[in-house]
Amino acid sequence: MTGTAADVPAPAKAGSLFAGRERAIAYAALAFVGVLQAILLTHKGINWDEFFHLTEIYRFRAGTLTHPLQTFWVRPLSWVADTGGTSVDQIILVRSFMLLAAFATAAGIFAIARRFAGTTPALLCAMAYLTAGYVFTQAFAYRADPLAAACLVWVMWIAGAERLSWSKVALGAGLTALAGLFTIKSAFWVIPIGGYALWALWPMGRAQQVARILRLAVLAGGGAALFAIALALHGAGLPIDTAEASARGLGSAGSVVFSEGLFPQGRFLLRQIAMGLPFAALALLAVREWRREEPSWRGLILLAGLYGMLLSLVVYRNAYPYFYVFLLPPVAIALAPILRQATARGSAPLYAMIFAANAAILFMLDPAEPLPNQRIVQQGVREVFPQPVTYIDFSGHIGDYPRAVDFMTSGWGLKKYRERGVAEISEKAQAEPIPFLLDNHWVLTAAITGQAAPEELLPEDARFIRENYVHHWGPLFVAGKHVMPGSSTIRIEVPGPYTVEGSPLRIAGRDVAVGEALSLPRGDYRVVAQDAATLRWGDHLLRPAIAPPGGMMMSDY
Repeated sequence: MTGTAADVPAPAKAGSLFAGRERAIAYAALAFVGVLQAILLTHKGINWDEFFHLTEIYRFRAGTLTHPLQTFWVRPLSWVADTGGTSVDQIILVRSFMLLAAFATAAGIFAIARRFAGTTPALLCAMAYLTAGYVFTQAFAYRADPLAAACLVWVMWIAGAERLSWSKVALGAGLTALAGLFTIKSAFWVIPIGGYALWALWPMGRAQQVARILRLAVLAGGGAALFAIALALHGAGLPIDTAEASARGLGSAGSVVFSEGLFPQGRFLLRQIAMGLPFAALALLAVREWRREEPSWRGLILLAGLYGMLLSLVVYRNAYPYFYVFLLPPVAIALAPILRQATARGSAPLYAMIFAANAAILFMLDPAEPLPNQRIVQQGVREVFPQPVTYIDFSGHIGDYPRAVDFMTSGWGLKKYRERGVAEISEKAQAEPIPFLLDNHWVLTAAITGQAAPEELLPEDARFIRENYVHHWGPLFVAGKHVMPGSSTIRIEVPGPYTVEGSPLRIAGRDVAVGEALSLPRGDYRVVAQDAATLRWGDHLLRPAIAPPGGMMMSDY
């Protein structure tokens, strides 16, 4: 009897050791994924939207930011403009904070999933999220999505907490307001937060339910009030009426983001499934497991909450790759039961290795070309124009230089520009000189070459670009004119110094030799050239010593 009693703890001890080993493997695999993402954020090419987001900080600091909605993040991040370096350097620095936000989201997933499973399955849920296709490659993207997701997953944890204290209510209200200030699509999260809150509320007595509903109402109302106050204060520092700008922004967003039919970004959804196949398969299998374990209405409501946001993919125009960082935390929580079963079978190390392998594959497949090319462009432009001047490009590639126009930031921006029907580039050129252009999008390539493209500028703006810029280096075009042999009339639209190249000219009654510079105000000029010549903006404008970039110039997510 004594010997038997002495032997009883042995299997439990062995099981405990095995569980500890599984947990250690899960932690190690999770750390491996985190290291891969930290390396990737310093090597991955910068997307056009990240460049645009950096320009928002410079516009805020210059006092020219005119839309308060969804720009609150410029305040906590405005310090990055003081760190020196190029736009690429500054974006990579901001990316490190975005990755920390993604890790905070993973921690929130772990905290909620642990309620449905043990520590190891909850770790696997967090790992499944971080390796889920575009989440792995976009978790550190310089956008509002990682920040909002980090806030909202912890609001969800608070809403379903076993003990909802007033301090948690206050924290939840603050996080709710912050998420809304980062992005208005935070409203989508009412589905998982509401589902989890109802699940937690369901088994309580009537008195407890009433008390909890009151606290949840205070959380929601307090969040809305804090959002309104913070938005008003943020807008007060901008050169525009906050209420008018916010209403206009909401109306514009509503008219565009739900107006492109079903599955407007279906191609990215298919890629997400392929890139995150382990996650997608488990998410599908987990539905059956939830229905088996919790077939009641309570379980169904929770399940609807965890998966409900996926319906946004059917109609939401901006369901681009970065959106999955924001979208998938509730689905990752839904994996808890199936990963609990896997852990019980001793398969946790296998799942950890599958997730880690998926991350490693995505890491290796990410194209290496864009970021070095982007650094070359930064260096080249700054050699030619060491001091900031106004320029034209698609996304604000040189964040600390003023852009001529701001509509070239997305397909949405181009669409609204064409609807307005105002040749904004030509108008801006009448107000101030625009010395250079970066050809970093097909809409500009089409304007330069005159060829058709999926999206085009208004004819007047396209003609302005085609007639007033000459190639200088790589993607860099500078103001200038090609002059044909003989006598002709040209119009200078970008006033300033010009250098004669190719052939001597007689312009405005003055003979100008090759290599000579002259100042040309805006206007029409009679020009006589013996041979083909070029008038290039600038007094002997330098060409970069570095070779121009070749290959991919922009990261396609």
